[in-house]
Amino acid sequence: MASKKYPVVLRFEGMDPSDIGGYEAHRYRKGGDLGHIDRNKPTPRRLIGSETWAEEARAEIELINVETFAAELEDLDRRNRRKDLEKRRLEGPRDPWRASRHGPMRELILTANKDWFEQTETSDVEFSTSREELFEERAVAWLRDNFGDDVIHARADLDEQAYHIHAVVMPRATVRKYGTECRVLQPSIHPLIKDYEAAQDSVGEWFSEIGLVRGEKRKQAIRDALNDGRTPPINPRHVRPAEWRAKEEKRLAEKAAEVETRERDVVAREDDAASVLVFAHAVAAGEIDTDGRPVESADANRPTQTQPVKKTTLGFAAARKAFRAVAKRLGARAEEKARREAQEHIASEVAEISAADEIILEIARAFSQDQRNRIATIRRSLTAKIMALDPRSKGRSDAQKSSPNSRR
Repeated sequence: MASKKYPVVLRFEGMDPSDIGGYEAHRYRKGGDLGHIDRNKPTPRRLIGSETWAEEARAEIELINVETFAAELEDLDRRNRRKDLEKRRLEGPRDPWRASRHGPMRELILTANKDWFEQTETSDVEFSTSREELFEERAVAWLRDNFGDDVIHARADLDEQAYHIHAVVMPRATVRKYGTECRVLQPSIHPLIKDYEAAQDSVGEWFSEIGLVRGEKRKQAIRDALNDGRTPPINPRHVRPAEWRAKEEKRLAEKAAEVETRERDVVAREDDAASVLVFAHAVAAGEIDTDGRPVESADANRPTQTQPVKKTTLGFAAARKAFRAVAKRLGARAEEKARREAQEHIASEVAEISAADEIILEIARAFSQDQRNRIATIRRSLTAKIMALDPRSKGRSDAQKSSPNSRR
Protein backbone atom coordinates (compact mmCIF):
# COMPACT_ATOMS: atom_id res chain seq x y z
CA MET A 1 0.00 0.00 0.00
CA ALA A 2 1.34 3.42 -0.99
CA SER A 3 2.43 5.63 1.88
CA LYS A 4 0.39 8.69 2.68
CA LYS A 5 1.46 11.91 0.98
CA TYR A 6 1.86 14.93 3.24
CA PRO A 7 1.79 18.48 1.81
CA VAL A 8 4.38 21.10 2.60
CA VAL A 9 2.71 24.13 4.18
CA LEU A 10 3.69 27.70 3.22
CA ARG A 11 1.92 30.76 4.55
CA PHE A 12 2.63 34.47 4.17
CA GLU A 13 1.62 36.97 6.83
CA GLY A 14 1.76 40.73 6.36
CA MET A 15 4.19 42.51 8.67
CA ASP A 16 4.78 46.15 9.55
CA PRO A 17 8.10 47.36 11.04
CA SER A 18 6.14 48.20 14.19
CA ASP A 19 5.37 44.45 14.54
CA ILE A 20 9.04 43.53 15.01
CA GLY A 21 8.96 44.16 18.77
CA GLY A 22 6.04 41.78 19.30
CA TYR A 23 7.66 39.19 17.04
CA GLU A 24 10.84 39.28 19.11
CA ALA A 25 8.94 39.09 22.40
CA HIS A 26 7.29 35.89 21.21
CA ARG A 27 10.60 34.51 19.93
CA TYR A 28 12.03 34.86 23.41
CA ARG A 29 8.74 33.49 24.85
CA LYS A 30 8.16 36.69 26.80
CA GLY A 31 4.93 37.79 25.14
CA GLY A 32 2.18 36.90 22.72
CA ASP A 33 0.23 33.64 22.81
CA LEU A 34 2.21 31.24 25.02
CA GLY A 35 -0.59 28.83 25.94
CA HIS A 36 0.64 26.21 23.45
CA ILE A 37 4.33 26.35 24.42
CA ASP A 38 5.85 23.22 25.95
CA ARG A 39 8.45 24.44 28.43
CA ASN A 40 10.02 20.98 28.56
CA LYS A 41 11.11 21.15 24.91
CA PRO A 42 14.10 23.03 23.47
CA THR A 43 13.69 26.76 22.85
CA PRO A 44 13.55 28.17 19.28
CA ARG A 45 16.75 27.83 17.24
CA ARG A 46 18.01 30.72 15.09
CA LEU A 47 18.74 29.73 11.48
CA ILE A 48 19.32 32.98 9.56
CA GLY A 49 20.35 36.44 10.74
CA SER A 50 22.23 37.76 13.74
CA GLU A 51 20.99 37.86 17.29
CA THR A 52 20.44 41.61 16.89
CA TRP A 53 18.59 41.38 13.59
CA ALA A 54 15.60 43.33 14.90
CA GLU A 55 17.65 46.39 15.94
CA GLU A 56 19.55 46.22 12.65
CA ALA A 57 16.32 46.11 10.63
CA ARG A 58 14.79 49.07 12.47
CA ALA A 59 18.03 51.07 12.07
CA GLU A 60 18.14 50.31 8.36
CA ILE A 61 14.54 51.41 7.86
CA GLU A 62 15.25 54.63 9.74
CA LEU A 63 18.29 55.25 7.54
CA ILE A 64 16.18 54.71 4.40
CA ASN A 65 13.66 57.24 5.80
CA VAL A 66 16.34 59.84 6.34
CA GLU A 67 17.99 59.26 2.95
CA THR A 68 14.66 59.50 1.11
CA PHE A 69 13.65 62.62 3.06
CA ALA A 70 16.97 64.30 2.30
CA ALA A 71 16.59 63.48 -1.41
CA GLU A 72 13.07 64.97 -1.43
CA LEU A 73 14.18 68.21 0.28
CA GLU A 74 17.13 68.54 -2.08
CA ASP A 75 14.82 68.09 -5.07
CA LEU A 76 12.40 70.78 -3.80
CA ASP A 77 15.32 73.16 -3.17
CA ARG A 78 16.74 72.53 -6.64
CA ARG A 79 13.37 73.34 -8.19
CA ASN A 80 13.03 76.43 -5.98
CA ARG A 81 9.78 75.17 -4.39
CA ARG A 82 10.21 77.23 -1.19
CA LYS A 83 6.71 76.85 0.23
CA ASP A 84 6.65 73.10 -0.38
CA LEU A 85 10.14 72.82 1.03
CA GLU A 86 9.15 74.56 4.26
CA LYS A 87 6.00 72.44 4.53
CA ARG A 88 7.86 69.15 4.07
CA ARG A 89 10.48 70.15 6.62
CA LEU A 90 7.69 70.60 9.17
CA GLU A 91 6.01 67.31 8.24
CA GLY A 92 9.17 65.22 8.50
CA PRO A 93 10.11 61.93 6.79
CA ARG A 94 7.54 59.61 5.27
CA ASP A 95 7.52 55.84 5.29
CA PRO A 96 9.59 54.51 2.37
CA TRP A 97 6.87 52.15 1.16
CA ARG A 98 3.42 52.25 -0.33
CA ALA A 99 0.71 52.05 2.32
CA SER A 100 -1.28 48.78 2.32
CA ARG A 101 -3.16 46.63 4.78
CA HIS A 102 -0.44 43.96 4.65
CA GLY A 103 2.54 46.18 5.44
CA PRO A 104 5.88 46.33 3.55
CA MET A 105 7.42 43.18 5.12
CA ARG A 106 6.43 39.53 5.17
CA GLU A 107 6.56 36.79 7.77
CA LEU A 108 6.78 33.28 6.29
CA ILE A 109 5.81 30.05 7.99
CA LEU A 110 7.07 26.73 6.62
CA THR A 111 5.96 23.41 8.08
CA ALA A 112 4.27 20.06 7.42
CA ASN A 113 1.90 17.77 9.27
CA LYS A 114 3.32 16.74 12.65
CA ASP A 115 2.74 13.06 11.74
CA TRP A 116 5.30 13.39 8.94
CA PHE A 117 7.92 14.71 11.36
CA GLU A 118 7.18 11.92 13.87
CA GLN A 119 7.64 9.07 11.36
CA THR A 120 10.78 7.00 11.79
CA GLU A 121 12.48 4.54 9.46
CA THR A 122 12.07 1.59 11.82
CA SER A 123 9.69 0.74 14.64
CA ASP A 124 12.69 0.26 16.93
CA VAL A 125 13.28 4.00 17.00
CA GLU A 126 10.80 5.83 19.20
CA PHE A 127 11.67 9.37 18.13
CA SER A 128 14.06 10.90 15.63
CA THR A 129 14.91 14.45 14.55
CA SER A 130 16.18 13.33 11.15
CA ARG A 131 13.11 14.62 9.32
CA GLU A 132 13.30 17.96 11.13
CA GLU A 133 16.92 18.26 10.01
CA LEU A 134 16.00 17.38 6.42
CA PHE A 135 13.16 19.90 6.42
CA GLU A 136 15.31 22.60 7.99
CA GLU A 137 18.08 22.14 5.44
CA ARG A 138 15.65 22.39 2.52
CA ALA A 139 13.83 25.35 4.04
CA VAL A 140 16.95 27.45 4.58
CA ALA A 141 18.13 26.69 1.03
CA TRP A 142 14.71 27.62 -0.45
CA LEU A 143 14.57 30.90 1.50
CA ARG A 144 18.04 31.99 0.41
CA ASP A 145 17.46 30.90 -3.19
CA ASN A 146 14.23 32.89 -3.57
CA PHE A 147 14.74 35.91 -1.28
CA GLY A 148 18.50 36.20 -0.90
CA ASP A 149 19.70 38.73 1.64
CA ASP A 150 16.15 40.04 2.09
CA VAL A 151 15.62 37.11 4.48
CA ILE A 152 16.84 39.01 7.51
CA HIS A 153 15.79 36.38 10.06
CA ALA A 154 14.66 32.76 10.32
CA ARG A 155 14.16 30.46 13.29
CA ALA A 156 12.95 26.93 13.98
CA ASP A 157 10.30 26.50 16.69
CA LEU A 158 10.84 23.23 18.54
CA ASP A 159 8.64 23.75 21.59
CA GLU A 160 5.22 23.72 19.95
CA GLN A 161 2.95 20.92 18.76
CA ALA A 162 4.59 20.59 15.35
CA TYR A 163 8.02 21.63 14.14
CA HIS A 164 7.88 24.77 11.96
CA ILE A 165 10.04 27.60 10.70
CA HIS A 166 9.41 31.34 10.89
CA ALA A 167 11.18 33.72 8.55
CA VAL A 168 11.08 37.50 8.06
CA VAL A 169 11.55 39.05 4.63
CA MET A 170 12.37 42.74 4.24
CA PRO A 171 11.93 43.31 0.48
CA ARG A 172 14.45 45.99 -0.50
CA ALA A 173 14.14 47.73 -3.83
CA THR A 174 15.53 50.83 -5.56
CA VAL A 175 13.33 53.27 -7.47
CA ARG A 176 14.03 56.46 -9.36
CA LYS A 177 12.48 59.53 -7.74
CA TYR A 178 13.44 63.03 -6.61
CA GLY A 179 16.01 62.97 -9.38
CA THR A 180 18.04 60.15 -7.83
CA GLU A 181 17.96 56.44 -6.88
CA CYS A 182 16.10 55.91 -3.59
CA ARG A 183 15.81 52.76 -1.53
CA VAL A 184 12.28 51.58 -0.65
CA LEU A 185 10.52 48.54 0.72
CA GLN A 186 8.50 46.89 -2.03
CA PRO A 187 7.04 43.36 -1.50
CA SER A 188 6.17 42.88 -5.18
CA ILE A 189 9.88 42.90 -6.03
CA HIS A 190 9.79 39.18 -5.20
CA PRO A 191 7.74 37.05 -7.64
CA LEU A 192 6.77 34.53 -4.95
CA ILE A 193 5.25 37.28 -2.79
CA LYS A 194 3.50 38.78 -5.79
CA ASP A 195 2.06 35.43 -6.96
CA TYR A 196 0.82 33.13 -4.18
CA GLU A 197 0.17 30.18 -6.50
CA ALA A 198 3.70 30.44 -7.89
CA ALA A 199 5.03 30.32 -4.33
CA GLN A 200 3.05 27.14 -3.63
CA ASP A 201 4.33 25.55 -6.86
CA SER A 202 7.89 26.50 -5.97
CA VAL A 203 7.85 25.16 -2.44
CA GLY A 204 6.04 21.98 -3.52
CA GLU A 205 8.69 21.21 -6.12
CA TRP A 206 11.56 22.12 -3.78
CA PHE A 207 10.40 19.85 -0.93
CA SER A 208 9.39 16.94 -3.18
CA GLU A 209 12.95 15.63 -2.82
CA ILE A 210 12.25 14.76 0.83
CA GLY A 211 8.82 13.19 0.18
CA LEU A 212 6.49 16.16 0.63
CA VAL A 213 4.01 17.34 -2.02
CA ARG A 214 2.41 20.60 -3.04
CA GLY A 215 -0.71 21.62 -1.16
CA GLU A 216 -4.16 21.49 -2.71
CA LYS A 217 -4.68 23.95 -5.58
CA ARG A 218 -7.75 25.63 -4.08
CA LYS A 219 -7.62 28.86 -6.08
CA GLN A 220 -7.25 26.96 -9.34
CA ALA A 221 -10.19 24.73 -8.35
CA ILE A 222 -12.28 27.84 -7.66
CA ARG A 223 -11.37 29.36 -11.04
CA ASP A 224 -12.16 26.11 -12.88
CA ALA A 225 -15.53 25.80 -11.15
CA LEU A 226 -16.47 29.40 -12.01
CA ASN A 227 -15.42 28.91 -15.63
CA ASP A 228 -17.53 25.73 -15.86
CA GLY A 229 -20.57 27.32 -14.21
CA ARG A 230 -20.28 25.08 -11.13
CA THR A 231 -20.48 26.08 -7.49
CA PRO A 232 -16.91 26.81 -6.41
CA PRO A 233 -15.49 24.91 -3.43
CA ILE A 234 -15.18 26.77 -0.16
CA ASN A 235 -11.79 28.37 0.25
CA PRO A 236 -11.06 28.03 3.97
CA ARG A 237 -9.63 31.11 5.62
CA HIS A 238 -6.46 30.49 7.54
CA VAL A 239 -6.86 31.30 11.22
CA ARG A 240 -3.78 32.19 13.19
CA PRO A 241 -3.07 29.74 16.04
CA ALA A 242 -3.57 32.45 18.66
CA GLU A 243 -6.97 33.37 17.19
CA TRP A 244 -8.02 29.71 16.96
CA ARG A 245 -6.95 29.01 20.52
CA ALA A 246 -8.80 32.09 21.78
CA LYS A 247 -11.99 30.93 20.08
CA GLU A 248 -11.47 27.37 21.29
CA GLU A 249 -10.90 28.52 24.87
CA LYS A 250 -14.06 30.61 24.69
CA ARG A 251 -16.03 27.66 23.31
CA LEU A 252 -14.72 25.34 26.03
CA ALA A 253 -15.44 27.94 28.73
CA GLU A 254 -19.03 28.34 27.49
CA LYS A 255 -19.45 24.56 27.39
CA ALA A 256 -18.05 24.23 30.93
CA ALA A 257 -20.42 26.96 32.13
CA GLU A 258 -23.35 25.15 30.50
CA VAL A 259 -22.36 21.85 32.15
CA GLU A 260 -22.00 23.59 35.51
CA THR A 261 -25.45 25.14 35.11
CA ARG A 262 -26.95 21.75 34.32
CA GLU A 263 -25.22 20.20 37.30
CA ARG A 264 -26.58 22.91 39.58
CA ASP A 265 -30.05 22.34 38.13
CA VAL A 266 -29.78 18.59 38.76
CA VAL A 267 -28.67 19.19 42.35
CA ALA A 268 -31.57 21.63 42.86
CA ARG A 269 -34.03 19.09 41.45
CA GLU A 270 -32.62 16.39 43.72
CA ASP A 271 -33.02 18.71 46.72
CA ASP A 272 -36.61 19.46 45.70
CA ALA A 273 -37.36 15.74 45.30
CA ALA A 274 -35.90 15.06 48.75
CA SER A 275 -38.08 17.83 50.22
CA VAL A 276 -41.19 16.34 48.59
CA LEU A 277 -40.40 12.91 50.05
CA VAL A 278 -39.80 14.37 53.51
CA PHE A 279 -43.05 16.35 53.27
CA ALA A 280 -45.04 13.30 52.15
CA HIS A 281 -43.57 11.16 54.90
CA ALA A 282 -44.38 13.82 57.52
CA VAL A 283 -47.98 14.10 56.28
CA ALA A 284 -48.38 10.32 56.24
CA ALA A 285 -46.98 10.10 59.77
CA GLY A 286 -49.45 12.75 60.95
CA GLU A 287 -46.69 15.13 62.02
CA ILE A 288 -47.79 18.00 59.72
CA ASP A 289 -50.98 18.86 57.86
CA THR A 290 -51.25 19.44 54.12
CA ASP A 291 -50.33 23.10 54.66
CA GLY A 292 -47.08 22.10 56.32
CA ARG A 293 -48.15 23.16 59.80
CA PRO A 294 -47.19 20.90 62.75
CA VAL A 295 -49.99 18.71 64.10
CA GLU A 296 -50.40 18.41 67.88
CA SER A 297 -49.89 14.74 68.71
CA ALA A 298 -52.14 13.02 71.22
CA ASP A 299 -49.13 11.15 72.46
CA ALA A 300 -46.71 13.87 73.52
CA ASN A 301 -44.02 11.30 74.29
CA ARG A 302 -44.10 9.75 70.81
CA PRO A 303 -40.70 10.43 69.14
CA THR A 304 -40.66 12.25 65.78
CA GLN A 305 -39.01 10.12 63.09
CA THR A 306 -39.21 12.61 60.24
CA GLN A 307 -36.57 15.28 59.75
CA PRO A 308 -37.84 18.86 59.91
CA VAL A 309 -39.02 20.22 56.57
CA LYS A 310 -37.27 23.29 55.17
CA LYS A 311 -40.14 25.54 54.21
CA THR A 312 -37.92 27.74 52.06
CA THR A 313 -37.29 25.06 49.42
CA LEU A 314 -39.11 24.82 46.11
CA GLY A 315 -39.71 21.14 46.88
CA PHE A 316 -41.64 22.05 50.02
CA ALA A 317 -43.79 24.56 48.13
CA ALA A 318 -44.47 22.07 45.34
CA ALA A 319 -45.39 19.31 47.80
CA ARG A 320 -47.67 21.61 49.79
CA LYS A 321 -49.46 22.73 46.63
CA ALA A 322 -49.90 19.14 45.44
CA PHE A 323 -51.17 17.91 48.79
CA ARG A 324 -53.63 20.84 49.02
CA ALA A 325 -55.03 19.98 45.59
CA VAL A 326 -55.35 16.30 46.48
CA ALA A 327 -57.01 17.11 49.83
CA LYS A 328 -59.46 19.45 48.10
CA ARG A 329 -60.41 16.83 45.53
CA LEU A 330 -60.81 14.14 48.20
CA GLY A 331 -62.94 16.47 50.34
CA ALA A 332 -65.18 17.31 47.40
CA ARG A 333 -65.60 13.62 46.60
CA ALA A 334 -66.46 12.83 50.23
CA GLU A 335 -69.06 15.61 50.35
CA GLU A 336 -70.65 14.46 47.10
CA LYS A 337 -70.78 10.87 48.33
CA ALA A 338 -72.36 11.93 51.65
CA ARG A 339 -74.96 14.03 49.79
CA ARG A 340 -75.90 11.16 47.50
CA GLU A 341 -76.19 8.73 50.40
CA ALA A 342 -78.38 11.21 52.37
CA GLN A 343 -80.70 11.70 49.40
CA GLU A 344 -80.99 7.96 48.86
CA HIS A 345 -81.77 7.44 52.56
CA ILE A 346 -84.46 10.15 52.61
CA ALA A 347 -86.02 8.85 49.40
CA SER A 348 -86.17 5.36 50.91
CA GLU A 349 -87.86 6.60 54.06
CA VAL A 350 -90.30 8.79 52.13
CA ALA A 351 -91.21 5.74 50.04
CA GLU A 352 -91.93 3.78 53.23
CA ILE A 353 -94.04 6.65 54.57
CA SER A 354 -95.99 6.79 51.30
CA ALA A 355 -96.64 3.09 51.55
CA ALA A 356 -97.87 3.53 55.16
CA ASP A 357 -100.13 6.37 53.98
CA GLU A 358 -101.74 4.05 51.44
CA ILE A 359 -102.45 1.58 54.21
CA ILE A 360 -104.03 4.36 56.33
CA LEU A 361 -106.34 5.21 53.41
CA GLU A 362 -107.46 1.61 53.09
CA ILE A 363 -108.19 1.39 56.82
CA ALA A 364 -110.03 4.76 56.87
CA ARG A 365 -112.59 3.52 54.30
CA ALA A 366 -114.10 1.28 57.00
CA PHE A 367 -114.85 4.22 59.32
CA SER A 368 -117.84 6.50 59.36
CA GLN A 369 -117.90 9.67 57.25
CA ASP A 370 -117.32 11.91 60.26
CA GLN A 371 -114.30 9.83 61.33
CA ARG A 372 -112.94 9.77 57.79
CA ASN A 373 -113.13 13.59 57.60
CA ARG A 374 -111.19 13.95 60.83
CA ILE A 375 -108.55 11.45 59.63
CA ALA A 376 -108.27 13.29 56.30
CA THR A 377 -107.66 16.63 58.06
CA ILE A 378 -104.93 15.14 60.25
CA ARG A 379 -103.42 13.22 57.34
CA ARG A 380 -103.13 16.32 55.11
CA SER A 381 -101.24 18.23 57.79
CA LEU A 382 -98.96 15.26 58.56
CA THR A 383 -98.35 14.32 54.93
CA ALA A 384 -97.40 17.89 53.97
CA LYS A 385 -94.69 17.91 56.64
CA ILE A 386 -93.44 14.45 55.67
CA MET A 387 -93.44 15.03 51.91
CA ALA A 388 -91.42 18.25 52.37
CA LEU A 389 -88.51 15.98 53.20
CA ASP A 390 -88.72 14.31 49.80
CA PRO A 391 -86.28 15.98 47.34
CA ARG A 392 -88.53 14.96 44.50
CA SER A 393 -91.33 17.12 45.91
CA LYS A 394 -89.34 20.36 45.35
CA GLY A 395 -90.94 22.58 42.77
CA ARG A 396 -94.39 21.24 43.23
CA SER A 397 -96.97 24.01 43.56
CA ASP A 398 -99.42 24.24 46.42
CA ALA A 399 -102.15 23.92 43.83
CA GLN A 400 -100.81 20.53 42.78
CA LYS A 401 -100.59 19.39 46.39
CA SER A 402 -104.20 20.52 47.18
CA SER A 403 -105.78 19.63 43.81
CA PRO A 404 -109.25 18.04 43.86
CA ASN A 405 -107.70 14.83 42.48
CA SER A 406 -105.54 14.37 45.55
CA ARG A 407 -106.41 11.36 47.65
CA ARG A 408 -108.59 11.77 50.66
